[in-house]
Amino acid sequence: MLKFGISPCPNDTFIFFGIVEKKVNTRGLNFDFVIEDVETLNSLCFKKTLDISKISTHAFYYLHKDYEFLSSGGALSEHGPVVITKDLEKLKRLSTVKIALPGRLTTASALMWFYWKKFFPDKKYSVEFMPFYEIIDKVAEEKADMGVLIHEGRFIYSLKGLHLVADLGEFWKKETSLPIPLGCIISRRSLNIKEILEKIIKESIEYAYSHWEEALEFVKKYSQEVDEDVIKLHIKAYVNEFTFNMGQKGIQAIRELIKKIQESRIWS
Repeated sequence: MLKFGISPCPNDTFIFFGIVEKKVNTRGLNFDFVIEDVETLNSLCFKKTLDISKISTHAFYYLHKDYEFLSSGGALSEHGPVVITKDLEKLKRLSTVKIALPGRLTTASALMWFYWKKFFPDKKYSVEFMPFYEIIDKVAEEKADMGVLIHEGRFIYSLKGLHLVADLGEFWKKETSLPIPLGCIISRRSLNIKEILEKIIKESIEYAYSHWEEALEFVKKYSQEVDEDVIKLHIKAYVNEFTFNMGQKGIQAIRELIKKIQESRIWS
């Protein structure tokens, strides 16, 4: 029985629906799924609790000795996290900015650091790390001056009266001309089942697409946002050609992110 971690976000539950619900051939492998937010999954992998898991690509930098990333199942996209605020004019006047981030080791946290150092090099900051679903309310209640939104949050922040400061996906694309390597699927190197897992995951994605309504009902059970249009937007944004096979462009994107992490002291 292999412990397999995925997040409750719509792209993950859509991708792995076929495996969780035993709709595809798992080639004799048995999985015990752990469904937690990505920062929790990052932490569990640091503790070596999970055999296979979705993690932030940022976290993979610290885990690569024990885990290898798979070419399928990850989250690479042109659509990245967004930076939002309640009051754009107030933000300009602040000497110290309180920033709400969805976990220290999320890729969103790293992207925000790169953006901050380029555009706010002389401003002071304080950061608070919290579950991704708490950030919208934190900023709306002005308990944080800026927040970085991932998952469904990037599609609904305007409904809360919040304003866009920056799209970190557009920022990354301008800087690198590469897709954003938000998350990847990793497995323990010692298991030596990488190729089998990649085939199973691809078949699970194909099953979800060919049984769309069935998959959508499964996704709704876990999504923070229940609006079906938002869920569909999320799946469209993060389940794409790179999900089936990240290819050389995806590998290059991961290497570029890791290179930038190596050169930085993120939120130190």
